[in-house]
Amino acid sequence: MVFWEHWLAPLLLQAVLSYGAIAFLLSNMRELALDLPNHRSMHDTPVPRTGGWALVGGLVPALLISPLELPLVVPMGFVLLLAVSALDDLRHVSARLRFPVHMLAVALVLAGLPTPLAWWWYPLLLVGGVWMINLYNFMDGLDGLAGSMTAIGFATLGAIGAWRGDTALAGVCALVVVGALVFLRFNWPGARIFLGDAGSTALGLAVVTVSLFGWQRGDFGLLVPALVFLPFWLDATLTLLRRVLSGQRWWEAHREHFYQRSALRWGVKKTLHKELGIMSAVSILALVLAAMDLA
Repeated sequence: MVFWEHWLAPLLLQAVLSYGAIAFLLSNMRELALDLPNHRSMHDTPVPRTGGWALVGGLVPALLISPLELPLVVPMGFVLLLAVSALDDLRHVSARLRFPVHMLAVALVLAGLPTPLAWWWYPLLLVGGVWMINLYNFMDGLDGLAGSMTAIGFATLGAIGAWRGDTALAGVCALVVVGALVFLRFNWPGARIFLGDAGSTALGLAVVTVSLFGWQRGDFGLLVPALVFLPFWLDATLTLLRRVLSGQRWWEAHREHFYQRSALRWGVKKTLHKELGIMSAVSILALVLAAMDLA
């Protein structure tokens, strides 16, 4: 009951604002930040990549009226990341500018952790955090995929947080899930709107933040978020390693991810259904391990 007393209004606000923002963007600003099809695209008509703007546009006011309290450096990291990513949605921003901002955003989240860590954790978590931001962007290439990973992943982490009595973490996860479900309403095959760089990179940083704060608050071990988001980081990491080891120009855009090759062979819907099955299976495994105090 305490959870709903504090989080019902933010959840309703998130749903209404996100839905209204997407509907407004599609009806009045459809030509803004269009994702034009190219050789690596899985779509063949221009689609606006402003869905992430609407998701974040609902999330920020919802968080402001929620009981959540965070160190100032954490939202500062998100603001920096969103600024450069939204600009990247409108016009290309070079990796030489994006990469330092990604590093700074993760560093600010690390600086806001509740408990200081041994020094050797920081370079590991910095590299892992920057990789999560970028791989979430890489994996946002199939209708319904990133939204589904977000909804299932944060629902799992939030359920464990609620079970542990951490209503703040459960509330934040619930807000992200609501935003993802609203986004999926418009992103399910054939998608009418994409997350874009602002949405995908912000969700990547949100995965990092919730995982580290949940770990430090004793809700779960790091194995839990690693399992939950395994469908994303494993595909992106193995694909990158394969391209590096085969001497390909790994930094260039491509469509060699497992999900992309599957979609080219089996179609978008069959691939999405298969990915949903994998996401659900690893999330159930994470829930079981957490319930048995094994993770």
